[in-house]
Amino acid sequence: MPNQTKESYKIGRSKILKRRLARARRSIVAVELYRRTALTISIILGLFTALLFIDLINELSLQTRKTSLTSIQLLSGICGLWAIISLVTQRKNDEELALTVEKHYKKFDSRLISSIQFHKGKATIPENAPIEMIHSMIREAETESGRFRFNKIVNFKKTARAIILLLIVLSASGGWAFLNRDSIPTLLQRAFGKEIAIPRDTRIVKIPQIEKVGIGDDVTMEFFVETKKSSELKGILKIHYSSNQKMNLPLTKDENIDGKYSAIIEDVPESFTYNASIDDARTEDYKVIALERPQIKGLTATQKYPEFTKQESSQHVPGDFTFFPGSTVTLNISSTKELKSGAIRFIEEDKGTPLIIDSANKSAGSVTFTVPSNDLSGFSISLTDQDEMKSSSNSIYKVTLLSDLAPQIRITYPKRTEELVTRKAKFLIKYEANDRFGIATVNLRYQRSGSDPTSISITDLKTEPKKISDQFDWDLSSLNPGLAEGDEIEYWLEASDQNTAGPNIGSSEHLLLRVVTPEEKRADLLGRTSDALGSIDEATTDQEILNKDLETIIRKNSEKPIKED
Repeated sequence: MPNQTKESYKIGRSKILKRRLARARRSIVAVELYRRTALTISIILGLFTALLFIDLINELSLQTRKTSLTSIQLLSGICGLWAIISLVTQRKNDEELALTVEKHYKKFDSRLISSIQFHKGKATIPENAPIEMIHSMIREAETESGRFRFNKIVNFKKTARAIILLLIVLSASGGWAFLNRDSIPTLLQRAFGKEIAIPRDTRIVKIPQIEKVGIGDDVTMEFFVETKKSSELKGILKIHYSSNQKMNLPLTKDENIDGKYSAIIEDVPESFTYNASIDDARTEDYKVIALERPQIKGLTATQKYPEFTKQESSQHVPGDFTFFPGSTVTLNISSTKELKSGAIRFIEEDKGTPLIIDSANKSAGSVTFTVPSNDLSGFSISLTDQDEMKSSSNSIYKVTLLSDLAPQIRITYPKRTEELVTRKAKFLIKYEANDRFGIATVNLRYQRSGSDPTSISITDLKTEPKKISDQFDWDLSSLNPGLAEGDEIEYWLEASDQNTAGPNIGSSEHLLLRVVTPEEKRADLLGRTSDALGSIDEATTDQEILNKDLETIIRKNSEKPIKED
């Protein structure tokens, strides 16, 4: 059997086919480049517009804006490289193009691909076959190529969709930019790293400075705004609890405070995040942690009485806080949580007394104070735990003060409210005094006309008796300056007890001394003696009259006849 082939034979390339295939190649590369470029622009423009939009709504932080812009720039570089690579990856050789053309136009009947392969020496012809037959096939391929539009092998649909997408993105971005044209310059500056505020009709200038709340608290959320609008703004407070429960509360305008909007979150059950929207302004998301507040678990009081009372220490619980003035009271407190600090505050005082925390047991503490003589009706206790949470309701614990009465003292002699004395007389004063726990001092107090009161200690008490009866001989000649006829001296006695919280002072009645001449004093004594004798005579006469009346009554009764039975 004769050999049907021989070695490959290289035929000259058809300029017509070359030109038409080259035009098709350029169209394919160009269309793909346009498609990728359109997609790149759509993606970058869309992302950049989204960045501006989100920044307008949420006012992104500087770091977030920088990170987002860097990511867009990186993606832009990747997409640009992807588009440029298409100049290489989409460039097909003549054989690939010929096969693609023949798939779209069957009338070539393999003549186009054969012409390309004969030119490259890849095809063989039967032995003894005339060369003219090959040239004839090429001319037929050139003729058929005139009837076929090579651009039909180019896929314009994908590029068209990419261009439509680009137009949509351009329209949406341009429309949004037009609607927000006043803010666009600022948003562009912010996108490229400048820290400036976004112009708005309304701005939230102050938010609640709340980081921690107590579980079960009612929390008031207050927001302050500045706005160009005169009408009431619509505000919403969005709350998202840790358990994924969500709640929206309306923000109500305060009619008394301009620009204030608030809402109350009642009975907070757990931690939550929140953000607020008022008109076109919106806050970031803020987290609030809800914790249990410390509470008093146990409270007792130990009262140590003053030494002079001779009383033993006593224990007290709430409802039985009955304290004696001058006592030292130690309150022992136990809490439901470990404590950082605490204080006891008396109702009558603004400043509190700090609690001493037990170093071995952080949930316990104590405070010691001295009971005043008055002005103590109750106290409250505030606690702060390790999380800086304060006790919620500081209950008032009522205190009852035992009354320590002042000593009683009276002058038993002289009995008259006014006595006449000479300048150098010695004036005798007798008195009695008593107190429940003991008398500490007895003083004579006197005041001369136009002078301040003066005090003289008249008793040296070493045993601190509960009752005393004594006298004092007052030497009037020792007074400085000396007395003169006509002077008047008001005098009284005072007795104090041993109360360390502040001694109670008892006072006698106030009596009067009037300084006279010796003659006037003698006349007074004679007058008082005559008065005494006259009183005796009157008493004697009255007695005689009573005796006579009694005798008459007896006589009358004895003269009456006795009836016989």
